[in-house]
Amino acid sequence: MEKTMELLVIHHSHTDIGYTDRQEKIEWHHIKYIERVIDILNAQAPNQQQEPFKWTCESFWCVEKFLDNTTQEYIDDFIKYVKEGKIGVSGNYLNCTDLLHETIHQQTLHKAVEKMDGLGLNLTCAMTADINGYGWGYPDALLDAGISNFYSALHTHHGFYPTNKKQRPFFWEAPSGRKILVWLGEHYNIGNDLGLVQSNIGNYMVRDGLQNEKIPPFELAEQRIYRYVEKLREDGYAYDFVPITVSGLMTDNAPPNEAIYNFIQAFNKKHGKAIKIKMVTLEELFAYVRKHESTIETFKGDWTDWWADGIGSTPNTVKHYRQAQRKYNICERLDPNREIIDPDVMETARYNLMFYSEHTWGYSSSIIEPWHPQVNNLDQRKNMYASLADEATSRAIDQLNASYGETEVRMNNDYRFKVINPHDVKVSEIAKVNLEILFSHECFDIVEEETGHIVPYQCVRIPRGFEINFLAQLEPKQMKTYRVIEKKSPSLHAPGMSANDGSDRIADLYAPTSDCPLKVTPYQLETPYFSMAFDEEDGITSLVNKETMCELIHEEKEYNVFTPIYEVTPYTLDPCEQRRVMGRNRKDTGTQRHAGKLKKIEVLEQGDVLGRLKLSYELQGTTLCDVILTGYMHLPKIDVELRIHKTSVWEPENLYLALPLTAGLEEEIWMDKSGVAFRPRVDQLPGSCIDFYSIQNGIAMIGKDASIMVLTPDTPLVSMGTIKAHPIKLAKEAQVNNVDFIYSWVMNNFWETNFKASLGGFYQFNYSIVSTKHTQPEKCFALAKAMNDSVLAFHMFDVKY
Repeated sequence: MEKTMELLVIHHSHTDIGYTDRQEKIEWHHIKYIERVIDILNAQAPNQQQEPFKWTCESFWCVEKFLDNTTQEYIDDFIKYVKEGKIGVSGNYLNCTDLLHETIHQQTLHKAVEKMDGLGLNLTCAMTADINGYGWGYPDALLDAGISNFYSALHTHHGFYPTNKKQRPFFWEAPSGRKILVWLGEHYNIGNDLGLVQSNIGNYMVRDGLQNEKIPPFELAEQRIYRYVEKLREDGYAYDFVPITVSGLMTDNAPPNEAIYNFIQAFNKKHGKAIKIKMVTLEELFAYVRKHESTIETFKGDWTDWWADGIGSTPNTVKHYRQAQRKYNICERLDPNREIIDPDVMETARYNLMFYSEHTWGYSSSIIEPWHPQVNNLDQRKNMYASLADEATSRAIDQLNASYGETEVRMNNDYRFKVINPHDVKVSEIAKVNLEILFSHECFDIVEEETGHIVPYQCVRIPRGFEINFLAQLEPKQMKTYRVIEKKSPSLHAPGMSANDGSDRIADLYAPTSDCPLKVTPYQLETPYFSMAFDEEDGITSLVNKETMCELIHEEKEYNVFTPIYEVTPYTLDPCEQRRVMGRNRKDTGTQRHAGKLKKIEVLEQGDVLGRLKLSYELQGTTLCDVILTGYMHLPKIDVELRIHKTSVWEPENLYLALPLTAGLEEEIWMDKSGVAFRPRVDQLPGSCIDFYSIQNGIAMIGKDASIMVLTPDTPLVSMGTIKAHPIKLAKEAQVNNVDFIYSWVMNNFWETNFKASLGGFYQFNYSIVSTKHTQPEKCFALAKAMNDSVLAFHMFDVKY
């Protein structure tokens, strides 16, 4: 006789902030849900003979909001029921994307643990639902907070289960070598499909057609539950228990439902010897699992997120968000103990950075009804979190700068600049100071006060004045002050002058002298570090690292480097269905693909510090598409700006920038996210996504003696391999190369429900190509992080009396 199978029911509400209603309304609902659970438990308290009703708070955000907005009586009952094991708490704050920076994640986890400790409660488990992956830094962050058990109820729509198997435990080995116990569960509404909510039986995962046969709800649930258990056993399922997640209704942000408890009592009375259903918390579930620790497999690597592409549907706001995150990083490094910055300002920044990274990218009908008022309302709300984060971090930076001597603009003064390196690595950077009106000096030098050295600089005209670009070289955490010293002799550095001004300098513009180490013409961009050649039809045809004499453009490239590529899929179905049937490819064989055609090359700047030129492309789906290249006299990097005016269409579309670069022989490709460097397609869980990634700082092509990095401060998504529709391969289950073609996946509106439908508008995205002697991934990404976050540079006016 087979053992009794126990169905361990985790009753929860999937927190999907902004998918079903306004964010603040959802917050109120979740507060009331916990109060309702307490009311149910209080009403049940006199009857101690039966198994109790139990509830799991899927996200700690719900608990935090409850504790901050309820009565002391409810808080006291909450503490009591958590201690009694009737309410379970997840330490995971929200269901987030890989936009979430490791610092914010770690701080938020520790705040959750501290809050529970303050109530006399122990937090050992975390849970997520819906989201399809997590950066490799995730397990270390949980373990550092004292969380040793992690439940994932992922949703495989356009995604997949890692290890090719669901309803299984495994140990996830972190980069540190420590392990967290994971249960890889079913979809978070599997209990609804099985019939645990009799009034609202789902048909999302279990598509057996029985709901169309007018079978009574209880009988339908019986049939599905028995078939589910039989299928588990047929597939060799090894345990006599299985977790089942269920919501009060077949929807996100659903309420608690005591009818589930009533169904369980009725089912157990009839079937309890064969299949017993029991409500549990996460702690109880993992107590069952840990009895089998010795048989549980271990896997290590990145749990690559199939849903990372959502961030590509709001590219301008994501850029705004990442700018705020970089400011937060600087503040953390320069004032970790909040001795300068107002702690409330940083707390506001942290909360909004966390909240924007939450996985919901719009209202549920964003694609089918993009005109709906709620679509616009929730889009504005989502954008607000990025803006609030940027406002808070900007205020924090202002407080830092003021403490280091920044002054307001003053008249009749001398001019000094301060530059601060907040990083733990040495930096050489072009510091930039913007002035709406330039000083009275016509000819000047910029002198490093500490040494008296004259530093190279170049003035560049900007819309409201001038930008002074000067070379700053600083040791870790070093700050330097620079002074403007007036000269009597004319200088090509002076305001309004550059090496290519005036018709009498046309010859210099198109044919710099052979001894000029920085050459910028419509046919070449040459610096002491790089040599780039152009063809008026083919675009950039060569990019040579002059230090290694290596051609950096892959000879088997599909597209030339920095070529913009646009895809659109014409409708044959309605807007939602057209997207749904694309599956995991994010396109289909009917997708139309257009590479940008180079139309014009213009020189914009040529000076002693930098040279800049513009490549103008004709690109389908845009009315303007320019690639701006900036080379430097003193830095081994080329900055790239992609400027576009994107037209608005409803069809599914993608926009890429080709990056077919190579560091040469014996290279490996590395990426970073959640504070961890990893090799795509190598350091991944088996069965995970190998086509695209959401990264943090950039891509490192690490060679034997030198490396090339592509920094991506504004555009986190990268695609790897062909961008054509193709059979999907999975990590470690097919022969795939770590070294493959890379594309920046600039934007998309692929998803059929809640991505932003229109990508129309004006955009500018920044990249850098950097040459480095570093061949250790950790050193490469420390440098990449420092270059992306940059330095603090500001002016200090000394009043002349």
